[in-house]
Amino acid sequence: MTESFINYLWQFQQFDKSLLRTTRQESLRILKTGILNTDAGPDFSQARVQIEEIEWAGNIEIHIRASDWNNHNHQTDASYNNVILHVVWEYDKPIVRADGSEIPTLELKPITDGSLLHKYQALVDNKNVIPCAAQFGGVSDLSKIATLDKALTKRLIQKAKLIETLLAENNGDWEETTYQLLARNFGFKLNSEAFLRLAQHIPLKVLQKHRDNITQIEAILFGQSGLLVDVDDYSKKLVQEYDFFAVKFSLKDTRLEPHEWKLLRTRPANFPTIRIAQLARLITLQKSFFSLFTQTESIDDLRKALQVRQSEYWQEHYHFGKKLGKKSNGLGKDSVDNLLINTVIPLLACYAQKTDNLAYMDRALAFLESFPAESNHIIDMWKNMGLSITTAYDAQASIELYNNFCTQKKCLQCNVGIELLKK
Repeated sequence: MTESFINYLWQFQQFDKSLLRTTRQESLRILKTGILNTDAGPDFSQARVQIEEIEWAGNIEIHIRASDWNNHNHQTDASYNNVILHVVWEYDKPIVRADGSEIPTLELKPITDGSLLHKYQALVDNKNVIPCAAQFGGVSDLSKIATLDKALTKRLIQKAKLIETLLAENNGDWEETTYQLLARNFGFKLNSEAFLRLAQHIPLKVLQKHRDNITQIEAILFGQSGLLVDVDDYSKKLVQEYDFFAVKFSLKDTRLEPHEWKLLRTRPANFPTIRIAQLARLITLQKSFFSLFTQTESIDDLRKALQVRQSEYWQEHYHFGKKLGKKSNGLGKDSVDNLLINTVIPLLACYAQKTDNLAYMDRALAFLESFPAESNHIIDMWKNMGLSITTAYDAQASIELYNNFCTQKKCLQCNVGIELLKK
């Protein structure tokens, strides 16, 4: 038994509601189940119940056993004083409030169909990584769409939290935050954290002072990355430039170490050195990343803005002194789309929340629907189950569904799982 299952029973009223009574044999009518609370405090708020002749409004708390109230120390927490009904699977002892009055309790075990619990256990005990895989084809399209929408919303909220953290660290500076977010995504997962640290250690205002000189931008970025080595005329020039700027801006104490970058099993065209060179070029071309990403309404215009070609040296090299087999053409379409999906979309979603302007959220979702779906093993798995995935909207939602619902067996938070239990 889990509290999530009891939450499900209460939220969807999946028990025998005829002649409901509390554990003290008082008549009980459920007028409003309340709103599920995902933060600290009672499990459901704004509920309404009638016990005997009195109507109560307040919170509902869920537990497996009644005694869990004391085990969780709710008796010492004032936020639980407004609990009007204690809903438990098993009633093993009476529970009282701080003022000594007993909290009315509803025991669900005697009034719940045992087959429902069996179906739930069969679902979460399934050995498939997607528990409902064998039954997925029989689920309604409405439940599938609702599940994907819910998963995508959760994904955007999670990504927005990273931006909120950066924004707080940058004292509300959206420009600096956008630059750091973009830099992080230039790491393309493998080196994302190293790129973020690099950006955090070089304020954007420092780089903007030298936007008209690509050599100086590269010198600062490569020098600070710890990847700069003196092996040819080009690198020698960068070393000289960096030594000057490192003193001027007090950079060396925060310089990264070469071991912080992941190079193994990375194709030369994706080496962090090339990505740094591409970021450097982009910094010389854009005066404001924040304005670019929040004010541009055409996805094609955003693509054009990011489709940059690095400096001539880095079109022919993948590391200092190490040449590419063939000349690089710069950021490709797939890489640009990846940057837009992971930078612009969450930025617009976060900005929409902060400004309470849903127009930015609408644009973020419209952008997602304009990108083609990526291809990976998770998406292939869903497609093999018959789920239609054609856009980045579908792809992002299905990835979130797999990673944070299916693999964690959160079937009771998924519309698909809820429908299967109701059948």
